[in-house]
Amino acid sequence: MEIQIITEDKLDLICAICLDPSVDQETRDLMENGMDKRICWIKKMMTKGLEILVALENPRQEEIHYKWVGKMLHSDLAIQGQVPMGLLEYIPIEHALEPIIGAESLFINCMWVLPPFWNTGVGTALVDSFILRAKHYSGASVLAYDGDRWFGTSIKYMPSSFFNKFGFQEVDRDGSRVLMFLNLDSKAKPKFIFHKAKDSKKSKKINFDIFANDQCPWSRFMINTIKKGLDKYSNIKVNVVDSNKREFIQKLGLSRGVCLNGTPVINRMASWEEIKPDIEKCLQEFK
Repeated sequence: MEIQIITEDKLDLICAICLDPSVDQETRDLMENGMDKRICWIKKMMTKGLEILVALENPRQEEIHYKWVGKMLHSDLAIQGQVPMGLLEYIPIEHALEPIIGAESLFINCMWVLPPFWNTGVGTALVDSFILRAKHYSGASVLAYDGDRWFGTSIKYMPSSFFNKFGFQEVDRDGSRVLMFLNLDSKAKPKFIFHKAKDSKKSKKINFDIFANDQCPWSRFMINTIKKGLDKYSNIKVNVVDSNKREFIQKLGLSRGVCLNGTPVINRMASWEEIKPDIEKCLQEFK
């Protein structure tokens, strides 16, 4: 296994990880625009210090089991002659598209290991490589989750218990979201910018805000599936809020997720199934 920092000419490796073989064709088509926007965002943010570590290995002519896909050849995953196994994306914390403030540290935007390589040391290798780079910044930060799931599925996404193993410690909390920090001789700790609720004004319609940005293509999936679920409700006004600007996030204290009448329901990317109960409850109260 080799850990590489990805350059612009190898961004197709990132596409292969973000939209891995477990993503069905219908969803892949839906997210194509989101992936294009992500690539443009990556190129732009590379000028501000964004880097992506990718774990790679040489393709082998052997059969593997891919969760949600089935049996396939290890070599079928090859891109440009190498098999990408997972990624870890990070950026100087002052440019992070999350409601946090800090200094002298790198911030982990996301980390994902493809299912065939779970529990094989890929995640550990990525974090170890990242920490070596973070030493030049005096610290490392990550927004992890405590008992939360990716889109409400069984997948633990960015679990706080994983980062604990590397010395990251909780420094702030917002519900299930845990801001963790690895102090490498820094005098400053990061902290959350908490959501600033809007004044709720009486209206004939319920305001439903979906917050999303181009850092992750799954934001587009979230927008489309939630809007589709809301189609049958005539008295809900849906607003898609672009949170690509750091200034906006600092002002509002929110970067992704959904709000009902100005109040956050979920402060991360969410599925329609997760928010439907809140919609039904709000409709009952609205009568």
